[in-house]
Amino acid sequence: MVDDHDMVRNALAKLLEANPDIEIVGGVDNAEKGWELLRTHAVDVVISDLDLPGESGRQFALKVLEQEPSQGVIILSYRVEPGEVQFLVEAGVRGYVPKSAPAEELIQAVRTVAQGHHHFAPQAATALAESMRNRNGGKLNPLSLRQTLILQQMAKGLTTREIADQMSLSPKTVEKYRSEILRRLNCKNQVQALEAGRRLQLLQDDGN
Repeated sequence: MVDDHDMVRNALAKLLEANPDIEIVGGVDNAEKGWELLRTHAVDVVISDLDLPGESGRQFALKVLEQEPSQGVIILSYRVEPGEVQFLVEAGVRGYVPKSAPAEELIQAVRTVAQGHHHFAPQAATALAESMRNRNGGKLNPLSLRQTLILQQMAKGLTTREIADQMSLSPKTVEKYRSEILRRLNCKNQVQALEAGRRLQLLQDDGN
């Protein structure tokens, strides 16, 4: 469990460990310590806040999933923003629970994610559905949220390495996304892809 508020983290740990099928391996207050725990312990579920000192919970979750795509990750946060929920879900996060949710919601999320399934609290599920609605003037966006974000970075003239650094991905992964973007937009090169992105209103006229 990664949360920089000691009282919240300790209270949640007691809540979860009151269930005989749940064991807390460790609770830490930042991403760096979270990495240390993951290097020395095999865990079924990682629970992380989004707002952490230093490396954000979002960056932490993305790096965890980059290293181990099958790792169960649950986001536990006061923030439930539609775009961010969809971004994290497409990155591989399998659970999202607001801190305002009932205690049983988090307990159920831990059990469900530990079994390899997904669990989104009602508020998070609503945010995800809202984000996935078509907001492109009636034009269907064939790209996932992450692919759209990478296309927007491409429009800014960023290199593969720069995009990788911005999004906490490996350059190899970014190249795979680039290829998939061209395929989905039925384009032969980046210039055509950017033109298609503007037609679909995924990019502004100035390329941003």
